[in-house]
Amino acid sequence: MTGPDDDLVAGESRRELRRALSHLRTQRQDDGTLELLGEVPPGLADPLMRALERVADELAADDERRGEVPRSGGRLNADAFVALLLRVTDTPPDQA
Repeated sequence: MTGPDDDLVAGESRRELRRALSHLRTQRQDDGTLELLGEVPPGLADPLMRALERVADELAADDERRGEVPRSGGRLNADAFVALLLRVTDTPPDQA
């Protein structure tokens, strides 16, 4: 049985990813857009980037498997960020 420290999301510690994401905030712009801001310390930025890359690879591979044109660029990065955020904030099955 694994403990909370061993709980992995996209190959990285859920706890570290939560800490990394806690350094980000949103700010509403005058034109109505929402800006994501923050500085993630190096020790947390590396796991966050690795996890984002893994999720992006999964999304692109899934697109290919379904016969669709794989997402890329900003759309892929945004979709990977949202998917990772949802995974990180989801309750692990053993804690539900």
